[in-house]
Amino acid sequence: MKKTTLFIIFLAILAGVLGFYFFQRNIYSKDILKVEILGPEEADLLQEIEYIVKYKNNGSTRLEEPELIFEYPEHSIPVGEESVRVTKGSDDFGGAIYPGEEKTFSFKGRLLGKEGEIKTAKVSLRYRPKNLKAGYESSTTFTTKINKVPLTFEFDIPSKIESGKELTFRLNYFSNVDYPLSDLRITINYPSEFEFINSNPRSLEKTEWEIGLLNKAEGGRIEITGKISGEVSEEKVFQARIGSWQDGEFVLLKEATKGIEIVRPDLHISQQINNNPAYLASLGDLLHYEIFFKNIGETTLTDMFLICRLEGEAFDFQTIKSDRGDFVSGDNSIIFDWSTSSPILRCPGRRKS
Repeated sequence: MKKTTLFIIFLAILAGVLGFYFFQRNIYSKDILKVEILGPEEADLLQEIEYIVKYKNNGSTRLEEPELIFEYPEHSIPVGEESVRVTKGSDDFGGAIYPGEEKTFSFKGRLLGKEGEIKTAKVSLRYRPKNLKAGYESSTTFTTKINKVPLTFEFDIPSKIESGKELTFRLNYFSNVDYPLSDLRITINYPSEFEFINSNPRSLEKTEWEIGLLNKAEGGRIEITGKISGEVSEEKVFQARIGSWQDGEFVLLKEATKGIEIVRPDLHISQQINNNPAYLASLGDLLHYEIFFKNIGETTLTDMFLICRLEGEAFDFQTIKSDRGDFVSGDNSIIFDWSTSSPILRCPGRRKS
């Protein structure tokens, strides 16, 4: 009986405490304090914009210990603030928010991101109504779309190429942004069967380039040389990105994509030795080389050079003779100049050197 009485008393006390707590919670509604953010719905990259945080106490109760926290959109550059998270304490409110009081705070900044990206600003206002122990919080958000990114970023690359052929292409970039772009970096993804040879300027791990600072009306170019292979009609896609490093994170600003098609060669070359395409030479044999080339493309080829390089220690280079070619002893090559051999290679056609 005694234990039952104590249990009942405990339940009564607990109910009283909970009732008092929920009574306090229910006699005041956080909707009485209205908080909103006013700002532009669209903005260009790094354009200076202003957020106006506005609040109003629509109730009859004084709100004490107010604290406002404003958070700029991710990767923003604050103007006049040291951090993307700004706190306004009780002193900034004059100690309290009085009934009917309406006030605003201003926050300026610049948005960093790619075209079409949505950036969200956040604000929360914490406070305690007078004579209540419970704290409340009112919060809201505001979104702005990055409308334009005045940054040119594009490939200068042929649309067709033969398999196994060396390729030189460029990435061009130019800024028309009114604010300096800092800590810029360019990255590239190569298609399969692309062999990187070199680039100007030099790359980081063949796929990255540090640009650094880029002011308005400034630009540059990255030139890349490589060799690409593939099947005829296969499409190879190059992808590149330009962005800025912010707090150790890469922020994408713009992308470029360009496809290149593998096509049949325009020129077919073959050779034979002593009238035999599969001739097996013996020591001391006199070798007569014939080189055949044919234009199998659809355009006329002009100003052509033919270079034949003889490699190996078995050759007696003192016995080399060529009616129309010039022998270069330094690299053991014979050069046939279009001006003395065949200036035009029409389609179709066949000649021998």
